Amino acid sequence: MALILLVLPFLGTYTPYFFGGHGITYIDGIPFVSGILYTLNPLKEVLLFTLMLVGSLVLILSTKEKNLSGIFTSLVLMGLASVSAVILTDDLFNLYVFYEIAAIVQAGLVILAGTENAYRSAFRYLLVGTMAGSILLLGIGLLLSATGTLNIEDMKRYLAINPSTPTVYGGLLMLIVGLAYGGGLPPFHTLKADLYARTKPFVAAILQTYSKFVLIVLMLVILKLFGNLPIFNTTRGILIALSVFAMVFGTVMALLQKDYRKLLAYHTVSQGGYVALGLALGTPLGIVAGIFHGINHVLYKSALFIGAHIVDKIKSSDMRKVGGLLFTIPTVAFLMLFATFASIGIPPFNGFQSKLLLAEAVMHANMPELVVLMLIVSIGTFLYMMKAFYLIFLKPCGEEQLKEYRNFKISKYYIFSLGLLVILCLILGIYPDIVLNRLYPIGEEIGIKWVLR
Repeated sequence: MALILLVLPFLGTYTPYFFGGHGITYIDGIPFVSGILYTLNPLKEVLLFTLMLVGSLVLILSTKEKNLSGIFTSLVLMGLASVSAVILTDDLFNLYVFYEIAAIVQAGLVILAGTENAYRSAFRYLLVGTMAGSILLLGIGLLLSATGTLNIEDMKRYLAINPSTPTVYGGLLMLIVGLAYGGGLPPFHTLKADLYARTKPFVAAILQTYSKFVLIVLMLVILKLFGNLPIFNTTRGILIALSVFAMVFGTVMALLQKDYRKLLAYHTVSQGGYVALGLALGTPLGIVAGIFHGINHVLYKSALFIGAHIVDKIKSSDMRKVGGLLFTIPTVAFLMLFATFASIGIPPFNGFQSKLLLAEAVMHANMPELVVLMLIVSIGTFLYMMKAFYLIFLKPCGEEQLKEYRNFKISKYYIFSLGLLVILCLILGIYPDIVLNRLYPIGEEIGIKWVLR
């Protein structure tokens, strides 16, 4: 099944797909989409492949977990299907339906961890999601009432030639609320961080993938609909503020953590801020940089979460109780070190390429103060990620603890998954154009063709 998932993104052709309707109809000479429209393009193909890759690795690793049943496999596949639909659809209501399914799947996967804290985290996430999802649905309803269509391209054309009304403004605000919840931006960032920290670490790899791609898709929807309208000046400021807060808050909280899973959870929040910042700029280069960093983050963060799962199984996720693992699992230690380098943004890994591109996009947007902030956040990232590596792998430990480590045998599936993800991080660090060439046309199509001042 895992191998089949890797092939699926390449089976389609770059063309529109119509469901439940009859394609394009004309009303007074104006084309409107009848039914639900899905489209496949190079950007969506890259996102789908990355999603399926992480999903495949999680399914493979789940075969080594004794307490996971077929329910786990069903939930992972449901999540892959729902996030794929979010990526592919050009219909706002269809996007909302699968957005909600993805939220339910994430809560279900956390519940399967079987701990009291996991139950509480999942319940809080669903409780708040009931409100956030309802707000998103109301926003879609407002936009439907204002434009008469749910198709994103048709809605874009209508908004471009008609004056904005309070109904449109309200719909936009509610889309931002849905974006913040689904993508893990403030004020919902702590919910996401708690979700990642309470489940099994290797499961957190697929949870953060779901969230990151939902964030990218909803940001692109907002850019498509409102990017060239006067209202986007204010919208851009709000989105940039949310992004900056996520970057800073995630870094500060990660610096305070003693539990490796919580550290990685807050690091995920911080890196989500980077992704949102690039997209919030609205420029072609900013859009490309934001999406590229999102893809890179999914790869190296999945590697880090898988490594955290190995550490947790050997001893504990409490970094104060570990130490000396370099001498027991040197292969895992070096792979984790490379994934850590990628997350910090050290060349020649992919994190360096996307963060450099983000800095370039921010400079082109005439916001040098944000570049300084990015550098400060990167320094904080370096401090807590290298501290974690030292405490887990390099800190001296007693001979008895080393004997305890040696009694644990690591499945080759974990080594394979870690190695594959790290190799991909290295390949995209050396040859970023493999992905960037597929992203530039989308950036030019959606991006705002002016320099921010």
